Amino acid sequence: MDAIKKALQDLAKAVENQTAVTSVKVTITLKKPSSKANPKDDK
Repeated sequence: MDAIKKALQDLAKAVENQTAVTSVKVTITLKKPSSKANPKDDK
């Protein structure tokens, strides 16, 4: 998650002084861990 946070901060710095950029939209989709990986957590 720290890498994602740093990437977003870097993106913000890169576009903050660009007058041609009017908006930025970022979608991050996280995958839930498989329930088979931790069967004890299904209680």
